[in-house]
Amino acid sequence: MCFGLIAGRNTTVSGAVLAGANDDWPGCPGHTHFKPHIVHTPDEYFLAVKGHHIPQAAETYAYTYTACAYETGTRPISWADGMNENQVSVGMMGVYEFRNCQTEKDILEADDITLLLLERGRTARQAIEMIGELIEEYGYTVSSIDGAAGAVCMAVADPEEGFFLELVPGGKWVAKRVADDEVECRPNCFGTQEIDFSDTKNFICSKNLRSYALENGLWKEGEPFNFTKIYGTGPLANDTYGGADWPVNRMRRWNCLHTLCNVDSDPFAKVYCAKPQHKLTARDVMHALTSTMEGTRFDLSLAPEAGVHHNPLWMTTSTSVGQGGTVVSMVYDLRPDTSPAAGCMWVACAAAKLAVYVPVFTAGEGLPEAYTWGECGEYDLGSAWWAFQEIGELCYRRYDEIANDLVIPVFDEMQQGFLEEREKLYERRASPEEVRAFSHAAAASAYAKARELGKYIKGKYLCNTVLSWL
Repeated sequence: MCFGLIAGRNTTVSGAVLAGANDDWPGCPGHTHFKPHIVHTPDEYFLAVKGHHIPQAAETYAYTYTACAYETGTRPISWADGMNENQVSVGMMGVYEFRNCQTEKDILEADDITLLLLERGRTARQAIEMIGELIEEYGYTVSSIDGAAGAVCMAVADPEEGFFLELVPGGKWVAKRVADDEVECRPNCFGTQEIDFSDTKNFICSKNLRSYALENGLWKEGEPFNFTKIYGTGPLANDTYGGADWPVNRMRRWNCLHTLCNVDSDPFAKVYCAKPQHKLTARDVMHALTSTMEGTRFDLSLAPEAGVHHNPLWMTTSTSVGQGGTVVSMVYDLRPDTSPAAGCMWVACAAAKLAVYVPVFTAGEGLPEAYTWGECGEYDLGSAWWAFQEIGELCYRRYDEIANDLVIPVFDEMQQGFLEEREKLYERRASPEEVRAFSHAAAASAYAKARELGKYIKGKYLCNTVLSWL
């Protein structure tokens, strides 16, 4: 399961769009990789997940992306999210209740869509229009990732605009623009309701969206065209995550909008957007992505299952946005210019509530080697993901004492320092070399701190016996 949010440009301190995404897949290590800007020869091609060759663009943009250590088709790693050199960002959410319209001719999968958006996107709007043309030619099919054979919703953003692109297998899709003065979210389900086809600023759609619905008796002329009602209902592809009314989805909608907009609506209401009461920062988005509903009537740390140590991450499939099984969490901190420190993708490994978001810039070239690998079931502290995963597992043993009193304060102080330094670099228009040096130094120090804390916690809380002299 995953989660995505977009904050319109008028809701933020920077005056540019903010976006965020959690990639949740318990036990599956996350990687971060960099692809450079490439000028291609005419004989090159894009290799799709299913092995099909698609003619390559004349040039592709540089981008940094995250993915899971899970092989699918031609991809050694799966479920990509990222940001390119033009500050076009993408965050994916699987959708498990939908009308499946696919045919044998449909080729493109979710991971193909993400990488094509990042490789070829100049703006969010242009990227969506481009991917629409490719879907019309090659089709779109359910993901072949084992256990995730669903449709997909994507948060696609740039500094000016953010869209939720909702894709139905068979090539039917809509992209809904997020209002400039609102925050909008998606928790593993479609959320676009009535479409105004005359409003081309706020809705971009596939050509056959209405005709297919009409021809198949899903909609009648003159009726409101409710995308989720028409295309977001059907047999469940995965009954753990379910559809819009599933507890894990309706409560995460509530969690996000309460955290960022102080909205206390009925969790059963299909409310996906609201206006925040103050201007938002990247730190606010981090807080939303790690929230376990603390301080609310749904506070997971106060549930009986949280135990005497009040562990809020006790749920395998959580009703909060913050998850114990997060692979990687991303915050897209976009800015309205093209300076080297303008676009920043913040990346946190494993349970982000118990980790640190480290910065990668549009002028950057990825993260240190420790962040680029890690295998399922192969515990190795040489991998940054495993180092942060270990911190989470250790915290669960005595959460109040280890997480709340030790880990979170240390990581919060480090996080604040990274955020402040990022602003200084942006304000003085630092060079590409400076932002790359900062990115690598921040990532290396966060990883080192995780290793240090893990060693200390294992020593002090050995076999659940507290060594008070440590």
